[in-house]
Amino acid sequence: MNCLNCQIKTNNPKFCSKSCAASYNNKIYPKRSITRRCTRCNNLVHSTKSLLCKEHSVEYKYLKTEKYKNKTVGEYRNLLSVKGKHGSWLNAHIRNFARSWLKHLTKLPCKNCGYDKHVELCHIKPVSSFTDETLLKEINSENNVIQLCRNCHWEMDNLK
Repeated sequence: MNCLNCQIKTNNPKFCSKSCAASYNNKIYPKRSITRRCTRCNNLVHSTKSLLCKEHSVEYKYLKTEKYKNKTVGEYRNLLSVKGKHGSWLNAHIRNFARSWLKHLTKLPCKNCGYDKHVELCHIKPVSSFTDETLLKEINSENNVIQLCRNCHWEMDNLK
């Protein structure tokens, strides 16, 4: 018997390999195209799971994180989605805001050694040391965040 895709002789009733089966079936049954429209502008959405086009999705993500800049740690802690979470979870979330707000710093080399392949953002004054009255934008300001490679980051956190 011959493979339905490449016509090579095979003992299998239809295909000689999994890749031939996949190639054959992908030609006959291609992926469904996206037909869903953006809820704001009626353009096609960028993925099957999204309700927004690429432009509006980026805008929404930006606005979603921007609204937290002028909140204090206490206000953020009392939000319904955050209330009851462990303190370390809250601090990790605040560090995630720094990564999204200060993404441009990750393109620069390590301030300590100059390594430029991978840098992390490190808070000079730890997130946990701020009071509940401190604004999130103060904690994550460029004055309190420095870009370091993994080794220098570990040294800063552990060898003070």
